[in-house]
Amino acid sequence: MGVKNVTTLDSALINKAGKISLSHAIDQPGFYMLKFSSGGKLILALNTRADVKIKGDLLMPTCDFAITGSNDSQLLQEFFKATSGNQRRIDSIKRMLSMHEGSDDFLRYSMIADSLFSSVSVNQKILEKKFIDQNPNSLASLIVLNYAFGPKPVLTMEDDLQDYVKLMNLFQTFPGNKHVLFHIERVNLYINHLKNPEH
Repeated sequence: MGVKNVTTLDSALINKAGKISLSHAIDQPGFYMLKFSSGGKLILALNTRADVKIKGDLLMPTCDFAITGSNDSQLLQEFFKATSGNQRRIDSIKRMLSMHEGSDDFLRYSMIADSLFSSVSVNQKILEKKFIDQNPNSLASLIVLNYAFGPKPVLTMEDDLQDYVKLMNLFQTFPGNKHVLFHIERVNLYINHLKNPEH
């Protein structure tokens, strides 16, 4: 995964034993996406010397997969699993609204849904902030910072600038990393805009 695009590196077929093996030389820590024909996706945060093992059932959500050999990838997996819980709550609220569409009580249910949506959004924001606070030196935090729960990211520079600034310190651990440099560049652009809004 680049900073703005995704490049295909390799592909393979799962063998009769249900196994697959992929190998790629990593020149710097970064993010990699494993895509399955079933439509599932798995995001990995890998270092230059990673021997990662992934186990799961393709009929189950990828957030239920077990990952070993990469601490940052395991952290991301825990985050995605917690996020999937919030997504299930959102889906449940939408189903409730759909069931009462056109009924005399729809306005009341709509107001209840708005309150529930807000509660889930707050919960997701707390989850993301806690992750970043607990893992400020992990590249995985950049994925969480930019995670879109719905149509847009939960954390924004307008409302959560301190979280963005906090992760600029990743440069100390990952100098020259393309993801870190891109993050620093856009945060600096935003801060300079706040100081000089006419530019």
